[in-house]
Amino acid sequence: MFWLAFAVLWTVTSAWALASPIASGPDENAHVVKAAAVVRGDLTGTSAPGAAGAGVVTVPALYATLGVYPTCFAFQPDVPADCPSAQLPTGSAAATPTQASTWVIRNNPLYYAIVGLPTLLPPAPWVLYLMRLLSAAISSLVLAWGFRALAELSRRPLVIVGVLTALTPMVVYLNSTVNPSSLEISASLTLMASLLVLLRDPDPARLPVRAAGIAVVTAFLVNSRGLSPLYVVVLVALAAVGVGPWREFTKALLDRRTWPWLAVILASTAAALMWTLRAGTLGAGGAEHPEYGFLSTANRTLLDTGDFLTVAIGRFGWMDAELPQLVYLGYAALIGLPLLLAVGLAGRRMRLAVLAGAAVAVLLPVLLQAWQAHSVGYIWTARYSMPLYVAVGVTAGFACRDVFSSLPERLARRLLVLVATLAPLGLTIAFVANLRRYTVGESGSWRSALGGPWAPPLNGGLLLAVHVVALVVGAVLLVRAEGADEATSASPMPQAVASA
Repeated sequence: MFWLAFAVLWTVTSAWALASPIASGPDENAHVVKAAAVVRGDLTGTSAPGAAGAGVVTVPALYATLGVYPTCFAFQPDVPADCPSAQLPTGSAAATPTQASTWVIRNNPLYYAIVGLPTLLPPAPWVLYLMRLLSAAISSLVLAWGFRALAELSRRPLVIVGVLTALTPMVVYLNSTVNPSSLEISASLTLMASLLVLLRDPDPARLPVRAAGIAVVTAFLVNSRGLSPLYVVVLVALAAVGVGPWREFTKALLDRRTWPWLAVILASTAAALMWTLRAGTLGAGGAEHPEYGFLSTANRTLLDTGDFLTVAIGRFGWMDAELPQLVYLGYAALIGLPLLLAVGLAGRRMRLAVLAGAAVAVLLPVLLQAWQAHSVGYIWTARYSMPLYVAVGVTAGFACRDVFSSLPERLARRLLVLVATLAPLGLTIAFVANLRRYTVGESGSWRSALGGPWAPPLNGGLLLAVHVVALVVGAVLLVRAEGADEATSASPMPQAVASA
């Protein structure tokens, strides 16, 4: 079951990983350089002259070149990725030790220590794609565990609706790139789902396994980015205090079987905080920006929330690959479905939990950016808010589950079928839109999206076919499993394939 979920997720995400040019993800070139340095034992580098907050490391020339590699097509949506300056060194030149600067040098090294392992192989462009596939595998494993937890629920169709709508094209895209935000977002979704399963569907026999999963996911989450420990506190507070019941939370804490896993959580959190404080991760800008006052920055960030929400649905590359407007509208409707059901039909406590989660997801980034702006500048982007966004979607799904008994079972299942049909369709359109941006440019013909001046390492048509088949298999198995569960109360474990 768990491995089936992983297979579906990884297949879909791998297709995305191979359908984009090297270093086309947001800040991906800097993350690759950091990863190549970390696996060679250089965790902090040396200060870069004239580049506050950046660090200089020594890595093979192939990875050092990525600092300038995407400049000919990044931020230029009409320029395909085959532009002449997009050249990488090959052969012995690619392996020559070269100094490179990376502006993410102060980030926690855990994620980079894993995804950087392929850089120990002889340098070649395919190694960069291998890094993406490894990063996609990490995120897929984390999400698969979340769906494993959800598979233990009864009355779960509307929970799955909430989770599927949280898995927007942007979540899948980030999971296909080398970027620690992918792990942070996926782990946040899984942590919230696992906590709510533990609290809303308690089972003493399953408590040790559930606690182990929560501990491992939390360890990855707190060590993914500098703000991640704060997000863990927010998610736990929302789950335990907002959703509850509180008695189940305290019961789990007092059960001796969870204590070793609580120790894992405390140790990993302490390690994350120690790194952040010693490395100065949250002050990585290193320069004063007096032009950004607290109130003015807070106002700007609040006004930008609408754009953050749009990007959270999908804006790929260096924020230069847009989706068709109908896709944005369709996803806004899908995401709004469980939210409206929760606010309109759930009980008072669950209604307040969803509203409180939404308020935190909007206002916390405003406060954090206003607090940091004087030292780092205006740097907030949607992917920093997405761990909170996906948690709201999961919470809304559980709120809908509480009102399941007031709705006909047929209606709940129809809603699941609707979302399990439309979400894969939206993902497929987004996949083609992203591929088209790099093959022929955003103004190029859709008919040439699978074969233009730039081509992915595998045939675009083949990647699209693999993507579609994986999504269809996941959706069909999901709907059939729900139907069988309603009719015969059979094991819900095949539910995990819904993660597609």
